[in-house]
Amino acid sequence: MPTQQEQEKISAGLALPVRFSFFSSKTQQAITSSTWEGLFPSGNPDEIIQEKLKAHPEPSRPVWWFDICDATMEDVDLVSQELSIHPLTSEDIKLRESREKVDVFRNYYLISFKTLVERAIPDENDRPGIPSSASVYILVFQYGVVTFSPSGCTHISQVRDRIRKMHDAELSSDWICYALIDNIVDSFQPFGRAVAAESDAIEDQVFIARIDDVQELIPRIDALRKTITHVVRCLNGKVDVLNGFVKRCRAADKDLPVFPKGELILYLGDVQDHLVTTLSMLGHIDEIIGRSQGNCLAQLSATNLRISLTVNSVMSKVTIMATIFVPCHLVTGMFGMNVEVPGQDTKGLSWFFGIVGVFVAFMMISMAAAAKYKLL
Repeated sequence: MPTQQEQEKISAGLALPVRFSFFSSKTQQAITSSTWEGLFPSGNPDEIIQEKLKAHPEPSRPVWWFDICDATMEDVDLVSQELSIHPLTSEDIKLRESREKVDVFRNYYLISFKTLVERAIPDENDRPGIPSSASVYILVFQYGVVTFSPSGCTHISQVRDRIRKMHDAELSSDWICYALIDNIVDSFQPFGRAVAAESDAIEDQVFIARIDDVQELIPRIDALRKTITHVVRCLNGKVDVLNGFVKRCRAADKDLPVFPKGELILYLGDVQDHLVTTLSMLGHIDEIIGRSQGNCLAQLSATNLRISLTVNSVMSKVTIMATIFVPCHLVTGMFGMNVEVPGQDTKGLSWFFGIVGVFVAFMMISMAAAAKYKLL
């Protein structure tokens, strides 16, 4: 049944977003719908789900794939009831558990992976911003896959297009899981290339930038390092998940058919190689950015030191000049008081020019002494 929010949109004549899709390897087509009723016209979803999950399906039985975008608690409860999903798994999906992990249960295994749900919005100079991330939950059964994906995620459609191009390969639920993991890991590479281009641009500007440009480079470097840290944190968890997943696959019990075997482990090893390559590239870029940041800070520090020395030199000269002129101001100030001034009763300007000459001589001698001791 539609939720209250969906009912309000329907009443207002608004189109509902496509949230449910069902894909079968037999038809190579995906059935999409905004509601459960549209996906299962019979109005009873367990008729199709239970029919797909027979206890002993035939070897040639097609593989199914059921995806729910932005699943609500009611959606998770319905799928959990029909597919006998463990309550711990349901709780992780409902609470949007962000920790990446792999959990193994009796009839399925769960893989939780973080992904970049959309391209980060660049700034006015088309520089990469910090991307937003969300978790994708992959439940792999022996003959089917259930995924809980966030909105803005393109991995589902891309993997389905990849499946349609597999004319000769034998499709399995484990292969779908591998393709999703591989697509999620590869989605970080374009962003890594954008970060590498931005780091090269910053490195080229560090040594030729003026002081005003260097001050603008610092925020760019800081934003880029935050972005790299965010992406590396998203990728680091995948290393442990893939290592643990491959180890469990190799040591899997024969009584647990949910684990992939054979060549699929080689495919997972290829994903590990891609992951390590991306992490190594981001680590190298982070070192370059760190060195550029250090050069910028050193350049700013040297510039500030040079300005400080210049200001100190000017202030010392001004101080010396003020020291020379203060006695003169003191004497003239005393003459301005109601006191006897030398030569005031004498006619002519001899005393005036004599006093001015004494002041000038004093200033010249003081300036010469300051110049001799390199104070000016």
